Amino acid sequence: MTWERGYRTLDLTGAWNAPLTLLDDADASVTGERRLYGLPFRFGDDLGGPSLLRVDGDGTAIPVDEEFEWVLFAHALEEPDLFEGAPVGETVARYTLRYADGGTETVPVRQRFEIGPTPRLWEGRPIPLDWGQTPFLALPDAQHRLMHRTCGRYDAAGARFVDIDDPQARSPYVLPYRFYLWPWRNPHPERRVAAIEIASAGPTVLIGAMTLSRLAEDPFGRTVSRELIFSLADGSVDEDVAVVVDRGTATYAYRTVDDASLSTPPGWGGATDPRTGYVRVAATPSATVSLEVGGTVTAAFTWGDILDQGELATADGTRWRLPEAGRAWIKGTIVDDATGEPLTCRLHFHTPDGVPLAPYGHHAHINSDGNTWNLDIGGDVRLGQRTYAYVDGEFEGWLPHGQVIVEAAHGFDYVPLREELTIRPGQRTLELRLKPFHDPEADGYVAGDTHVHFVSTHGAELEARGEGVRVTNLLMSQWGHLYTNTEDFTGHPHTSVDGKTHVFAGQENRTAMLGHINLLGLREQIRPWTTGGAEEADLGGGLETTLARWADECHAQGGTVVLAHFPVPNGEAAALIATGRLDGVEMIAYDDYNIAQYYRYLNAGYRLTLVGGTDKMSSEVPIGLVRTYARVPDPAAMTYWDWCTAVREGDTVVTSGPHLHLSVGDAAPGTVLTGVRTVRGTADFHSIFPVDRLEIVVNGTVVKSQRWDAPTESGTLDFDLAVDESSWVTARCYGPGDGIARHRDVWERPIMAHTSPVYVTPDDAYERTDEAVLTEMLHLIDGVEQHIRTRARTDWPGPADHRHGEPDHDRFLLAPLAEARETLLRRLR
Repeated sequence: MTWERGYRTLDLTGAWNAPLTLLDDADASVTGERRLYGLPFRFGDDLGGPSLLRVDGDGTAIPVDEEFEWVLFAHALEEPDLFEGAPVGETVARYTLRYADGGTETVPVRQRFEIGPTPRLWEGRPIPLDWGQTPFLALPDAQHRLMHRTCGRYDAAGARFVDIDDPQARSPYVLPYRFYLWPWRNPHPERRVAAIEIASAGPTVLIGAMTLSRLAEDPFGRTVSRELIFSLADGSVDEDVAVVVDRGTATYAYRTVDDASLSTPPGWGGATDPRTGYVRVAATPSATVSLEVGGTVTAAFTWGDILDQGELATADGTRWRLPEAGRAWIKGTIVDDATGEPLTCRLHFHTPDGVPLAPYGHHAHINSDGNTWNLDIGGDVRLGQRTYAYVDGEFEGWLPHGQVIVEAAHGFDYVPLREELTIRPGQRTLELRLKPFHDPEADGYVAGDTHVHFVSTHGAELEARGEGVRVTNLLMSQWGHLYTNTEDFTGHPHTSVDGKTHVFAGQENRTAMLGHINLLGLREQIRPWTTGGAEEADLGGGLETTLARWADECHAQGGTVVLAHFPVPNGEAAALIATGRLDGVEMIAYDDYNIAQYYRYLNAGYRLTLVGGTDKMSSEVPIGLVRTYARVPDPAAMTYWDWCTAVREGDTVVTSGPHLHLSVGDAAPGTVLTGVRTVRGTADFHSIFPVDRLEIVVNGTVVKSQRWDAPTESGTLDFDLAVDESSWVTARCYGPGDGIARHRDVWERPIMAHTSPVYVTPDDAYERTDEAVLTEMLHLIDGVEQHIRTRARTDWPGPADHRHGEPDHDRFLLAPLAEARETLLRRLR
């Protein structure tokens, strides 16, 4: 046997005296030449013949004739006594180094210290007995390996978050190892060893392999992992790029934070550097570090070399560097700069090298930087490629000595923080202070999100408090056989301890063709949540009800009905509006088409409250990124029900950043002013996000606007309006640029704000109409009716006693459409 980078295996062929079939599940044993923790071992590979050294009463000697620093035993006890109650710590064997000069060194081998029983299958037991009872001083002959970064079995999705492939988490249980690897340091490495003697002290010892080391290093390493930065000469750091360490461990390769990629203001996301990445490595100095691209090794070096040099370049042009290793465990607080009170916020740290540092319990990279749809990631959010942790006024975790960049944000009401800090050796604490920017609650406006999915109730409360959102509507729904947030429904709000933040589990009821509808404030569930087949409901499922019927049930409970992401899916929306079944229409992102549709209905005389929600379905969207400010009588004492009432009354603003306020003749949005010939109005905004346009819109036309050459955080626009007809008046403002500045959430939503209308008329009653809009509404109603009559699945294969209890199912579905059609025809007449 030859030496290989400081290690060589011992030839035990002449000593083998027992078959591998002594081991449970021997057919599944990995035999022959093996690399364990990057080190060479030579096991027997003959299942039927001698391939094990079995030592009982009589000892045996293995010839060596070498000088070495360490000897590694792959060994185990044959008897399962430990698993049956035998005491820990008893000497079960003695191993002796017999030196060529005649001297000896003997070490006791103790139960569950240096050795333990070889694992058994233990059929019928819920917990395998070897689990949690491995030796204190030895390692199993199976090491942690990273799971494939993007692929795997569907039923392993949960285990995927562990990163490593853990054999003991498999069901049914499989034996992950057979032997334990114990390294014994030679007390006299300068003396040549003639033989190694193995003697049993009672129990039968099984030796699978032995390996020598000439290196002073601990064969399995004792040093905690550290960051390794690398910059590619070509290509980008993506999921095909991996850094592999043979004698140690390495995490997935992640891109570093691009510190120059700053949002305006800071604290709202950023990009990563496509050419630079990092891994965390724990390795012995003799380990080989390899760069793999698409499974092919493109570069390699020895870990000890970079430990000595600090940085190096490999032949492919990749540059490698070790940052300074000092670090401090920090206990931090975040407080309101004005009051000194703890402040829940969103927090991110990274080093000057771009290595993100998450507070303990949070993620530096959510889901390995992959998609996060339908994943509740415990109070973390990713904007662009920058991950933030929601912390409740305090945090703990490791920060490196030296310079650290911190970002912190609390919704739209505080000035986001970005600072370069210095963590000193010996430092233990850190305080961050956020300055208040603008308080919309001083004017009575309270923030809520009408549309959130997948997070837990308490997770939603934490995130909402971190974003300054007082009301979160967490909506149950269905996607095929995925039912979400079922356990969160209680029929009443979950309210934070301080009474300020409310999370209510309602429903988003959905059909693919007719539309989606948010049912807020339900005391009882309204089932089914979805209908009409895939992709919302069951594949091949029938159409059981309509949005109108859901709305009626919600109102019967005193709930609030909002048409989700107005106007699409654009099916039953016209019928709901015609019959007055909606309390609000929802904007989840400003879009020319959606807002034009809203204006068309307003021009047809319908008074529609505008609300905002995120439709959050991933950790790449913070709660309240698009939100509703509704004016309540007393924000300090506001309940969930107060906020819903305020939404129905119509004094609302939808915003993805700016605090926008509109008054027309001292009237607020939602108000109808009658008998008015002229009126004076004011719009103003305050925004942590720069704004360059403020506009007044009357009946769909911009009648006055202000544009700032240099985007600003506040602005005012006064206007006078002659009222010749019933008119609606709104205000809107935008982030800078013709394309409108955008957030770095997964949908890159534009930064804007839009009020609900104030309605003014010179007459005694507000009345508008638009024949073309009413005619199109009739067309939409006709389309829905024809879909139900000719295309929807409404024929059950046998007798069906429907939930609604009516004998004629088609009549039940079509009745609200007939009602809407008659209402529109009356208006046209």
